[in-house]
Amino acid sequence: MAPPALRSIACGKAAIVGSSPRSRLCRLTTRNRTVSGDLTASPTPTLAGNGRSAGTRGGRLLYHERMRRTIGFVIISCMSSVLSVVLPSFATAVDRTAPMRAEQVTAGVAASRVFQLPVRAEFVAPYWRGNPRAQVTLAFSLDGVHFGKPVEAGRDEIGLARHDGTTYGAIRNADGAVAVRVVTDRPLGSLTVLGLSDGAITTHRTVRFQIAESSQAATTQPLVEPRSAWGADPQYMTWTPAFYATKKLVVHHTDTSHDYADRAGAESQIRAIYYYHSVTQGWGDIGYNFLIDKFGNIYEGRYSRDYAGANPSGDDLDGRGVTGAHTQGWNSGTVGIAMLGTYTDADVTPAARQALESLLAWEASRNGIDPQATQAFVNPVSGATITTANIASHRDYAATLCPGDAFYATLPTIRRDVAARIGGTTPPADTTAPSAPLSLTATGGKNRVTLTWKPSTDDTAVTGYQIWRSQNGSTTFALVADSTGTSYVDSGLQRRTSYTYKVRAYDAPLNLSGFSNSSTAKTS
Repeated sequence: MAPPALRSIACGKAAIVGSSPRSRLCRLTTRNRTVSGDLTASPTPTLAGNGRSAGTRGGRLLYHERMRRTIGFVIISCMSSVLSVVLPSFATAVDRTAPMRAEQVTAGVAASRVFQLPVRAEFVAPYWRGNPRAQVTLAFSLDGVHFGKPVEAGRDEIGLARHDGTTYGAIRNADGAVAVRVVTDRPLGSLTVLGLSDGAITTHRTVRFQIAESSQAATTQPLVEPRSAWGADPQYMTWTPAFYATKKLVVHHTDTSHDYADRAGAESQIRAIYYYHSVTQGWGDIGYNFLIDKFGNIYEGRYSRDYAGANPSGDDLDGRGVTGAHTQGWNSGTVGIAMLGTYTDADVTPAARQALESLLAWEASRNGIDPQATQAFVNPVSGATITTANIASHRDYAATLCPGDAFYATLPTIRRDVAARIGGTTPPADTTAPSAPLSLTATGGKNRVTLTWKPSTDDTAVTGYQIWRSQNGSTTFALVADSTGTSYVDSGLQRRTSYTYKVRAYDAPLNLSGFSNSSTAKTS
């Protein structure tokens, strides 16, 4: 269904702008900046007769004043038939332009080579010509001498679709590195290390409020942070948008770090992805239609149009979704939603999942998509046909590990929950416990023991793991810690002492799995 036409209702020098009554902004625009505007309703007028004192100028003025108030009241009353309240919550929005500072170094790598970066890099991505199956690792140095633990270069899932003879590694956190040690299991004639960090950021702020409906439907569009809020540099967007009716919804993970500490860190990572997709890989824009961080913030991805401050919906004025570059061969007629991070061993956070389900429910509802159905899909451009779930993942369309094993296992429950949101019902209570963790290994060190294990799976999401410990062969275990990941370092222990551990998983309703195998290690 096509969205309503863009409306602009004057309110003094301010205007309400938006593409739907669900989310509109009132701004006062001056020559060089945008500041807040207010909607102030006049008191309800009391009219007696026509309110005129006949034959007097004062009566005529009173008449015109009361008529002005009456017209204002009628306008406000009409608006109230759609909009019931002006939310008193103000938010300072930041519109920014944040160009990336990109530096790259290219050389051949026979087995190992150290690349000195011209400037410190917050993110690094390697890419190379030939040998697409090469196993490459990266180690980062903050001083050019001491290097950290190697990490796999991985593969960028959007770059896999480029087919230009280049293998694009994933974006990795470099935390201000000045050097990168690259190790490969086979010779690479030309490898480039791309270092990315934020350049000079230009910002201006606006104070916004929203007008909301009296009752929020389950399928109301969630708040989406526009490209201007996360700092998309317009000069990188060189692709001409194309639009088609949305028939399928595809979820991804970005295969980047999910260790970002706050929203600013998430936005910085999105800017790096945007540059990598748009400029380095030559797509002309970011590949995903939307992105969601672990805090539950939803971001506008692929450019579709100027929303004039309204909530971005990723479509044209006829409601057709913009084509992304997220699933090769199946981009037109689909919406790609990427979870920011890597979810192979750990599931997305509850906040991220809630945001995802809200976005999926809105997209499915407005496009007439059955969230629990599996149906044939005809690519509107190529005519190719594929049968997939209407809410599917990247791996359902291509040979990829995206969106990660842990996250992929929860898709059946996500489809169920989305259907419940659309139907206005409550999903059934979750009483299913996660599976028991596997392959627990304990390794002793000085006053510490390091634990690692394979992740549990759950029908909704694994929230965390309990760490249980006994000492010197005792059969009595005590709960000593919780972990949200699949590793834990138990420190501050007695030296030359044996400790035995076991781990169990739990989900949000605190359904507990069985225990893992036990593992013993001795401190040094």
